[in-house]
Amino acid sequence: MQLDDLSNKMAMVKPRSSDEFAGFWDRSLDNSETITRAIEFEGVLVGSISCFKAEGCDSIGYWIDRAAWGGGIATAALARFLSVVRVRPLLAVTASTNMGSRRVLEKCGFVCTGQRFAPESDRYLACQESTYMLE
Repeated sequence: MQLDDLSNKMAMVKPRSSDEFAGFWDRSLDNSETITRAIEFEGVLVGSISCFKAEGCDSIGYWIDRAAWGGGIATAALARFLSVVRVRPLLAVTASTNMGSRRVLEKCGFVCTGQRFAPESDRYLACQESTYMLE
C-alpha cells in the first residue's frame, strides 16, 4: 500500500524502502505510548490507524489502500478508533490538497485550525498543510 504512487502523491509523502518501512512499524509497535490498529474490510487488510505523539501533541494518522477509497471505510475506522482513543485534544495534519482525508476528519468532528507551508523533509514533500484539532 505504501508504495502506491497515487496514494503517496495525495498524501505528499515519499515511499519508504522495505527496511525503513519495517523499522517504522517495529518502532511504532514497540512504543507503549502509540496505539495502532489494523483496518479490515470484509476480512481484508485495507489500512492502519494510529494515535502517537508528534511535536508534543497527541496525534492521529491513518493510511487506506487506494482500492478501498470512496466507500466510507476511513470515516468508519476513524469514528470507531475515536471511541477507543479518548485523549483530547487530538491533532491531525494532512496535505491541504488531500480533500478525501480532510472530509474524513471533518465528518469525525475535527476542525481545521490553520494552514502552513511545510518544507520538504526526508519523509514528506513540500506542501501546504492543514492542521485539524478534535477537542
